[in-house]
Amino acid sequence: MAHRLAMIAPLVLLAAVSAAGAQSVIPGRPPDPIDQARSRALAPVPKAPVQPSPSERFVPERRFYSPELGREIVVPGHYESRITDQQYVAPPLTGYGPRGERPVLIPGGPRPPADRRQGP
Repeated sequence: MAHRLAMIAPLVLLAAVSAAGAQSVIPGRPPDPIDQARSRALAPVPKAPVQPSPSERFVPERRFYSPELGREIVVPGHYESRITDQQYVAPPLTGYGPRGERPVLIPGGPRPPADRRQGP
């Protein structure tokens, strides 16, 4: 029995040493800089949240020639609400001439995006 115990003791000690060597961090000791770099390199990359499409967008002041009025009209800057990517709702606006000529009512309603429009 003592002979068996003498053979088992070195095996248990060898198993304990190899298990401790397999661990990258030994308890009670600060992590090795190589282990820190490895853990940072293998950490998942955080992703930014997906931004929703804005429901409103600002349309800056624009100028158009009105064939009906025979003059240039200034459409003031305003916000438009998005219906789809190809359609926006413009509010009713009051346009005016470049030199402050009499005001012109521009009705609101659904329109294509401002950068694709030929008129107000």
